[in-house]
Parts: sequence; structure tokens; C-alpha cells
Amino acid sequence: MGPLVLLAVGCSTSTSPQPDSPSSSAGWPDASDTTNAACPETAPVPSGSVPVAVHDFDKKIEWYGTDDLWVAKPRLLDHTDEREERYRTKYASITLDAQGRVTDQKGAPHVDVERLNRSGSARGSTGGFATADGDRQWWPTVINFPEPGCWQVTETLGSTEVRFTVHVAAR
Repeated sequence: MGPLVLLAVGCSTSTSPQPDSPSSSAGWPDASDTTNAACPETAPVPSGSVPVAVHDFDKKIEWYGTDDLWVAKPRLLDHTDEREERYRTKYASITLDAQGRVTDQKGAPHVDVERLNRSGSARGSTGGFATADGDRQWWPTVINFPEPGCWQVTETLGSTEVRFTVHVAAR
């Protein structure tokens, strides 16, 4: 399987419309808007294309990824009253060796989070390599979104990049 970069169609960081971006009349949702019409989330990789070691981690999870880096589709877990951690998500990132086995030998993925519907960034990080249930291994990943909006998450591991877009709705 060759390199695959996942991008959401329709979101752009540019102020002028790009060929695949929504028309200028589409606009972005207000912070209180709970729809995601102007921020389509990136579709996960079809389950038949997910490596066995990743699929075996949890057969119910949807994944973004390519080659040696796979990211569980995040879901908003909780809303906090902490100013720096208003909307938080936790999910698994999995790194694979050349034989398709889970490994920590390449180190933790790097997480960048940028807001697409106006300026801003969020804090993303990975914890230490975790093991549970005897053989499930992953990099626990957390993103603290300061507010609702359209967000692009980019995880990198060496030259591998996994990019996806999520809409964080107001609660």
C-alpha cells in the first residue's frame, strides 16, 4: 500500500477560496452552532484497508492512517470548566514496524492541531507507550480544544503524516 494522506474536502486555512473549498457564501459556523455543515469531518479508512495489527487493537474503532502510523477516530469525551482544556478528546495512536507489528521503536507521533475556521491552535500530546490486556499497545493521545470549531489534526511519525478534520460542537 503506497502513501495515503487523508484530507477533508472543503476545509481550507486560506482566506481566499481554493478550488475544492466551499463557496464564500457558505461561511463558517458560529461558536454556538452545533452543526458541522461547513466543516465536513474526514471519513475514516475503510475497515478492510486497516492493517490487521491495528484492527485487532479494537475491532469497533474507526481509523485514520497510512503505512506505519494509525490514529483512532477521536470522539469528544468530556467538557471541562478548565480554561485551557474546555473540550478534550483522548484516543489511541498506533505505530507499526516494517512487518506491520505494533512497535514503540520509532518513538511517539507528533501532534499538531490548527483551527480552520479562524485563527487558533490547540494543544495535542502523546503519553508514554502503553500496554493493556497483555498485548494491546498504543500511544495514548490527548487534544485539548479551547473552544468549538473546525479543527485539523496532523500526526507525524518520521515522514509519515496522517491528517484529518474534526468539528467540535458547543455543548
